[in-house]
Amino acid sequence: MDKFVSNFKENDAASIGLSFIKAYNLWHKAIKEKLKTLNLTHPQFVVLASLGYLSQNSEEVNQVAISKQSDIDVMTVSTIIKNLEKVNLVLRQHSKKDTRAKVVKLTETGQELLNKALPLVEEIDTNFFGVLRSETEIFNSLLFTLIEENLD
Repeated sequence: MDKFVSNFKENDAASIGLSFIKAYNLWHKAIKEKLKTLNLTHPQFVVLASLGYLSQNSEEVNQVAISKQSDIDVMTVSTIIKNLEKVNLVLRQHSKKDTRAKVVKLTETGQELLNKALPLVEEIDTNFFGVLRSETEIFNSLLFTLIEENLD
């Protein structure tokens, strides 16, 4: 009986899933190490960056909007926001439009930290994906297609 029934048992490099996770792990390791210098976790950065992005066009940003933007479930976003609030990076306030709802805002300290973190993460992205050279835009387009086609 054949114990390892993978289609890629003769050549693991042919497995796109395995190649993808290896590339992701390399990229993620670089991101985590750089963010650690700012005392931020990657999920915290993603929530801050999502909040910063959404705040450009909306005065009131709630946890659901951050969850959708970041593709992190609402309960996890809530926990992350509570932790960010404890260290004065975000502030939760009552909505002016709906007093039952809470909105999330970057504090001045949070904005300053995000402004330090964004260039570091974007530099990692540029260096890591830059090896694709002229194929970077195609790669990003393919990733976007994968995301759009596989949304629930």
